Amino acid sequence: MRFFASVRRLFFCLLFVVALALSGCGGATTAVTATPPGAGTPMATGSGGASPTATTSLIAPPHAFAWFQYDTAHVPQIWASLNGAAARQITHVAPDHATCEDQIAWSPPVFSPDLTHIVAALGSYQCGDGPLTGPLSIITVSSGAIATVPGSAESNAIRTTQRAAGWVNNSTIWYINYAGVQTYGVGAGSTTFVSALAGVRPEEAVLRGSTLFYSYQNPAFGSTPSNQYLRRFDMSAASVLPGTINLGTIVNCACSAGDYRTPGWDVSVDGAHVVYQVVTPGAGAPEGISGSSFYYANADGSGATRIARYVSTNHLARLLISPNEALVSMTDVLPSPSVITASVTSPGASGDPNLHFYHPDAFDYPVWKWDSSEFWAASEVTSTSGSSTTNIYAFTVSSSTSRLGVSNGYNPWYTIGG
Repeated sequence: MRFFASVRRLFFCLLFVVALALSGCGGATTAVTATPPGAGTPMATGSGGASPTATTSLIAPPHAFAWFQYDTAHVPQIWASLNGAAARQITHVAPDHATCEDQIAWSPPVFSPDLTHIVAALGSYQCGDGPLTGPLSIITVSSGAIATVPGSAESNAIRTTQRAAGWVNNSTIWYINYAGVQTYGVGAGSTTFVSALAGVRPEEAVLRGSTLFYSYQNPAFGSTPSNQYLRRFDMSAASVLPGTINLGTIVNCACSAGDYRTPGWDVSVDGAHVVYQVVTPGAGAPEGISGSSFYYANADGSGATRIARYVSTNHLARLLISPNEALVSMTDVLPSPSVITASVTSPGASGDPNLHFYHPDAFDYPVWKWDSSEFWAASEVTSTSGSSTTNIYAFTVSSSTSRLGVSNGYNPWYTIGG
């Protein structure tokens, strides 16, 4: 049976640690970055998802590539490369030796626009078989100091395996949990509750300008079948915007109670367009779906066109639109090869020159480099002895090859600042 759908490979070794079977999960924990993300010759991308060319130089914006990896005490620590410099360890969390393992994973480490702080949560399964969640923290990049966002265990906790927090500006974060959306000013004594989002329980969200895009299930998690939706919320006016995108339906899956994720989707940098997965229910399937299709549409769901038509998967994908808004990267689109890029302006049928498949398979968010020439994602590696670890690979657009970026790296995130 496939492991926890959100982290089924991501934390394979860690579950053995919890079970006191440490063999096979050891090894070096030093970051290995073949080429620092963002380094190298600036590239200009062509239109329609064409391969990058070196004919026009682009000036790199402020950018940071971050992930987490386990130290020698098997505590997850955030590492990062800023503006293409050598990677360094940001956090230095000490093991707390809790009876119930509570230091399992960091959520994607999202930098502030000025690259001085990170918002992320260090979470666990909370001694059960539920989603990985943990208290949200603000991390000072220069010192590694960690300040927990004020609130109760319920009010300041987020999921670590879906996008649930980010930055409004350099001094204010937003985050979602099942209560709705909240904001917090760095250093403030309390958070600000913004909205219950019409009573739904948001599963994942991203902010573009003042518009929060969020997905949810109805009925909520725990009920089946469960219909999936994508909506928008105006943070300035504190009101839900018109236009609901139907992402399909998930039915009871062949998985444990904690093994749940939601259909993949993303929003362009300017907030004008979305890409999303529409799933077909499949009772007893590994993730409760029998198939899916992918679409590109206006932000409100109008003008939808199908993309990546040749892609077939019965798994819940991860999708991210490239910074130049020409391509969408996809991971966990099983069966193998599960890493794909598709153009948002072509149908993606068999033989489409803008549809590309990559190796090795990967399952985390496929995060883009600032110039849209490559993207990064985490991939499980199994040794001949049967032990498993995770590496982060760099995938060059339109190339069949990839390169190792970070050994033993998890949950990568790439921030383009400003």
